[in-house]
Amino acid sequence: MKVRKRKQYILIITLIIALSACSLNPDLELYEGEALRIAVVGEPPDIKEEQVRFSEISFDELLSKELDSFDAVFIMKDHLYKAAESQYTDVYLNTNIPFFFISAKSHIPFTVKDTEYDESWNWTPGNSYTVGVLRSEEGDSLRNWEFGLYNDEKTEEHIKEMYSRTFKEIEGLEL
Repeated sequence: MKVRKRKQYILIITLIIALSACSLNPDLELYEGEALRIAVVGEPPDIKEEQVRFSEISFDELLSKELDSFDAVFIMKDHLYKAAESQYTDVYLNTNIPFFFISAKSHIPFTVKDTEYDESWNWTPGNSYTVGVLRSEEGDSLRNWEFGLYNDEKTEEHIKEMYSRTFKEIEGLEL
């Protein structure tokens, strides 16, 4: 009987150790690369990285401002409807830095003129949370990115991790 209780005790201890090793919150990596300067239309996102700086710009500045001093442009969720207006399409398609549309599941309403943005283009589980576009160096094609959320769960931690992956991609570009 003692041997059986001892085996049960060892089994329980083993299970506790094994289960504690499987964390519900994975160890999400931060961006640890070079300093980045990102223009943002809307409220800058809350991130963990200190080497990433945001500069708020308006849509008027988007049309008139030289954007080459930035590494990328983020357009936040509250501004996606306006961002899809056709007068901005040429900016996205003819600028040498990437544009990222936060909480949009496709770049189509931003890069195809006369395509309206509506609720169907918003993020839903199972889709990308952020999409990005950049005109190719040859100018005849469009490079695009899609960044999802860990386990398709919209939590503050998972959104911050998505930004970290986006920053890594931006740093890796040769502009």
